[in-house]
Amino acid sequence: MNILAIGPHPDDIEIGCGGTLIKYALQGHDVFLLIITRGEMGGDGDIRYREQLTSAGIIGAREVFWGGFRDTELL
Repeated sequence: MNILAIGPHPDDIEIGCGGTLIKYALQGHDVFLLIITRGEMGGDGDIRYREQLTSAGIIGAREVFWGGFRDTELL
């Protein structure tokens, strides 16, 4: 099964359903993440970007996609 988790900021997916995604990845399912912003209003966007990539590796995500929108400017 292909699973796409979508979150507005780095770490939102992990807080909301990280454990479930790990479970599915360990069962052999393909997990993908889509992060809409880098969350730069809540901290350094570059740091949050790197932390997200590290977290995706822990989850077992095959790929992280980025929406490229600035935090708080998505209409």
